Amino acid sequence: MSKSKILITGCAGFIGSHYLDLLLKNGHKVVGVDSMTYASSMSNIEKHMPNKNFEFHKVNITRTMFIVALCEVHEIDFIINFAAETHVDNSILGSESFINSNVSGTKSLLEVCKRLKIPICHISTDEVYGPISSGSFSEDDKLSPQNYYSATKAAAEHIVCAYSNTFKIPYTMVRMSNNYGPRQNGEKFLPTIIRSLKAGAKIPLYGDGTQVRDWIYVKDSVRIIYNILESTGFNNEVYNISLNDEKQNKDVIKAVLSYLKLNWDDHVEHVKDRLGHDIRYSITNDKCKPFINFEPTSFDQGIESII
Repeated sequence: MSKSKILITGCAGFIGSHYLDLLLKNGHKVVGVDSMTYASSMSNIEKHMPNKNFEFHKVNITRTMFIVALCEVHEIDFIINFAAETHVDNSILGSESFINSNVSGTKSLLEVCKRLKIPICHISTDEVYGPISSGSFSEDDKLSPQNYYSATKAAAEHIVCAYSNTFKIPYTMVRMSNNYGPRQNGEKFLPTIIRSLKAGAKIPLYGDGTQVRDWIYVKDSVRIIYNILESTGFNNEVYNISLNDEKQNKDVIKAVLSYLKLNWDDHVEHVKDRLGHDIRYSITNDKCKPFINFEPTSFDQGIESII
């Protein structure tokens, strides 16, 4: 992978931009594509624009032949697909953009891989397993998504596997737990907490706040993905990415309030729970542990960095 030429989708988004940072830091030549939806920002990548090893294109990944041309011109070795619609609330309100990006977009990229005989790393989510009351899902457990967003991500995974089986396209699949950190879109949970406090508004907490999520700092997450690809290449395997740092939503709020020395009653309000809100996500990380060759960021350190 050290001399690879890489096409990264969703490069101006939250996680994709952090992966772009890492690729360029390590000397890769990168072509970045992003359709620049509300969840992307040029501020995430503008520092890289003068870099001779980076070229950016504003384009939707459903434009198959445009992506084919980019890959041919730049002699791309493989694709990393971070492009996705990811917000559950938005998927409840309207589904078309999720089908377009997560399903049709993934299918388009696989057509590119099929034409050019190049592999793909597809970025997925722990939500494809659905909720689990106790224990944790491993990579071999069945997918049982319970909301519209995760259903489209599961569909994308099935498409990747179908193309691999039919057309022998090598792939690596990554299912990540909740990423957080700098550049995260304001609609997400931690940015909502901080934005509410900055605005002097109360933090909205769905239901009783006992929903459990598994948190990982974004810079740690992308390092693990990089290490997996560096070590294994594309072996048609699935990897859960997690540090097994599970917290109830109310405890995440308490951590921020504690850091800022603020009290609960003055800054939090319970709101009606989201439709179909999954109570707990949890995945094993046994398979990815060999690739965590660094000291991960603690949740307290991560909270401090984004505050």
